Amino acid sequence: MSWIQENKFAAALAGVTLVGSGVLISLSMGKGDDFKSAKTQLKKALKQEAELQAVQPYPNQANLANKTDIVDDYSQASRDLGAKFAAYKPDAKVVEDFAPDRFSKIVSEFRERLDESFKGNDVELPERCVYGFEAYASKFPRPEATGELNYQVQATEWLLGELAKQKPEALLNVVRKKLEVESAPARPATRKNNRRAAEVEEEEKALIEMPMELTFRCTEAELSEFLSVIANTEKYPFVIRAVRVQNERMTPPTTGDARFETPAAPAADDSFGFENFVIEEDVAEGEEGAEVTEEAVEVEEQDVPEVANDNDDTRVILPILGAEKVNVFLKLDLILLTGKGMPSLDEMKKEAKIEETSNAG
Repeated sequence: MSWIQENKFAAALAGVTLVGSGVLISLSMGKGDDFKSAKTQLKKALKQEAELQAVQPYPNQANLANKTDIVDDYSQASRDLGAKFAAYKPDAKVVEDFAPDRFSKIVSEFRERLDESFKGNDVELPERCVYGFEAYASKFPRPEATGELNYQVQATEWLLGELAKQKPEALLNVVRKKLEVESAPARPATRKNNRRAAEVEEEEKALIEMPMELTFRCTEAELSEFLSVIANTEKYPFVIRAVRVQNERMTPPTTGDARFETPAAPAADDSFGFENFVIEEDVAEGEEGAEVTEEAVEVEEQDVPEVANDNDDTRVILPILGAEKVNVFLKLDLILLTGKGMPSLDEMKKEAKIEETSNAG
């Protein structure tokens, strides 16, 4: 007989012990894996926490509220700026295209009004000046360009009308850069994708730049006032790109440039203006030679102005400084806000009201 049969109890106990040991070993190995996994997750969580704490600002409720306020202020400032730009957007009828033959009459009347303004202020003009629209004095524009050109005519008339009010000595030149819509050929019907891309590009164009250049001669004061008018106007958005100012003469002023008015000759019976001047006699009649004491006459000490040197020409030249003429070259862009890609003024006001209502709630 075998040992197992003779020692059944001991064999059974050994078998149970072996199986139990295997189970315990298996469980301990599984728990060890769980511990390693939990330890890895803990390290990962601690790393993420450290990264979050390093973020500026730290993501807590106080910083969230502060950030929300900053975003709200930025949104409000954006709406305010958009409203100011939207105010410059012209009426749809101004930029609406029309029959090209009408534009010739518009240019002719525009030229007549500006001629009257400049000539009425004795401003010298270049020969055959059409103020940048010389190309359309004898031909029609493209039909699709009439709306933009009409807007540019109105803005140019306002701009040059303000210059005429300053009474410059001369308007030397007006150059208007041709717009893309004036010379761009009709878009060819190519592949569908390219055509769609061109349409999207046209839709997203929120503004059109209309470059122009002015050259005129005036005084420094007239130039300063003209630039102030351009910068502060609410009628047309002009952007000054460059200003070049050059003195008309390259030599400094001299005493020979000073001009003084000749005083009027006194009348024959003027007596040098002292005929009504009465002198009260301090010394009584018959007391000639009376002694004048210090008590009788008191002389106050006063600051005596320094007399200029005979060779000092400052007082002669000073009145004519700043009165010299300057030649001015002004490069600027007229901006046409198309409104494409940007909300209208009414839409921005409506959005602002909705947000105010939500905040109040």
